[in-house]
Amino acid sequence: MKAFTVLSAVLAGAFAAPTTSAISASLETRTLGLFTKLLSPKCPTNTAQADGKLPKGSISTSALVPISSKNPNTAYPNSEWAKVTPGDFCTIFNLVLDSDATQGKVCNLVFDLPDYLQAPGDFVFVGSGKFTFTGYDINAGAVPGETTYAKQPRPGPSPPKPPPVMKPGNSYIINSAPCGIPPGIGPVTVSGSLCSKDTTFIFRQSQKACPVGFYVVLTDDTGTSASLT
Repeated sequence: MKAFTVLSAVLAGAFAAPTTSAISASLETRTLGLFTKLLSPKCPTNTAQADGKLPKGSISTSALVPISSKNPNTAYPNSEWAKVTPGDFCTIFNLVLDSDATQGKVCNLVFDLPDYLQAPGDFVFVGSGKFTFTGYDINAGAVPGETTYAKQPRPGPSPPKPPPVMKPGNSYIINSAPCGIPPGIGPVTVSGSLCSKDTTFIFRQSQKACPVGFYVVLTDDTGTSASLT
């Protein structure tokens, strides 16, 4: 009986050791994978961002201005954070392009929305991800502290085929077309608004590990299709 007890203890120890080691190794692998993803994330891509990063010459927003349908006459200042709430807050985004830099280029309006681990602390997202994009006229962008929901910029062409749904972990091209901006006229402002009926989305325009937000990415124009403007 004593020999059987000793044998049982030895066998139990032999089986317990590799199990503990396996759990420890698994935790170490997952922890290492998490840190690797945080420090060197693989950002979501689109046809204008082959590696998910922003190529040289890309344009970020110059202003993010909230407007509210429930407070249509309230003017809000420029904000570091864009705000979209169901049926209420939208955000108007301005981007300023150098007319000379756009010559012979396609203007790709992109929206980068990596997942939470790729952009920790840079956004809150709750809902289906259905958004509407409204375009404004050239050089008619939002004026912080003056633009309201009731007094929006002059209307212009909206993206003809924006993505029907946007969700974290992806990068989207909202519109892509030759820039069509005459040379030598200096800075040109393009703008639009982002709204939703069912999604809360608050984000900070960011270029930390992975880009977050609206950008214009310039690529070479090899065709003769219609102008973005």
